[in-house]
Amino acid sequence: MRKSTRITTRFGLLSLILIIALTLTACGSGGGKSGDDKVTVNIAVNGGLNLLSVAKQKGWFEEEFAKLNADVEWHEFQSSVPLLEGIVSNRVDFSFIGDGTVVTGKAANSPFTVISTIGVQGNQNSVIVKTDSEVQSIADLKGKKVAVAKGSSAHIFLIKALEKNIMKESDLKIVQLQPDEANSAFQTGGVDAWATWDPFVTTEVKSSRARIVESVETMNIVAPALMIGRDKFIEEHPELTTAYLKVYQKTVDWVNGNKDEAASLLAEEKKMDLELVKTLVNYTNYINTPVTADVQAAMQSTADILLEAGTIKDKVDISKSFNNTFIEDALK
Repeated sequence: MRKSTRITTRFGLLSLILIIALTLTACGSGGGKSGDDKVTVNIAVNGGLNLLSVAKQKGWFEEEFAKLNADVEWHEFQSSVPLLEGIVSNRVDFSFIGDGTVVTGKAANSPFTVISTIGVQGNQNSVIVKTDSEVQSIADLKGKKVAVAKGSSAHIFLIKALEKNIMKESDLKIVQLQPDEANSAFQTGGVDAWATWDPFVTTEVKSSRARIVESVETMNIVAPALMIGRDKFIEEHPELTTAYLKVYQKTVDWVNGNKDEAASLLAEEKKMDLELVKTLVNYTNYINTPVTADVQAAMQSTADILLEAGTIKDKVDISKSFNNTFIEDALK
């Protein structure tokens, strides 16, 4: 009986070791699906009209990543703050955010790196009011209720606009609202003004429901939009990171040469008026470039302003937040 028991015990131990080994192999597949060697690339669309939506409809990421034995999973967020939560929880590998979210994210040690610049106008960041509002300038916002998604690019624009008018957030009644909530509050008069971005700005203005008080254009503010990658993912999969940026560049080139068709695709997906979307697409300057000295300076300015405002507690060195290697390889 003892010999039989020892044999049974040994067999059980070997079985347990085999099960553990198989489990570790499955778990260590680099984010892939259990039972195969494929990597899953998680791409997040960060609200509004953007080129990731075009590439998604065209299937270009799926096509390119299939060559590299990788699958694609899509996610969608209304703004950058919840998106960063997806980065932290490993649910997002690639997306784009504004420079303000880069700063607040790095201040909180969020595990991402900027891998390219995709815009410098901040997606038409603006402060809008009702057409019959008494507010004519940023100074007139004193004591008013202003809706904004805290930490978003529009929030950073608002802070910079206030600073240029020798004002602070404390001079306003800030109402923290995500775009869908802010839109409702703005329509019903629950707030006096709304700091937001396109398509909301152009939608409200073209429908004659709102007018722009100030924008990144009128105030000549550089407001970079940046592509980001989750640190562990880009470290483990540099070839997929370069491939991702190549597909995005393909999308930039296609949209810039086919704006009407791109507008049709986006209008259908977002269930928006085609002429409105055409206006938005034609207005936007689509790029995919390395982080330049000007963009770095604008980001550092944002970091310094947020530190002074008390939004972040520690100084952020923007030079450590980006890596141009991947975009330089992608553009070769």
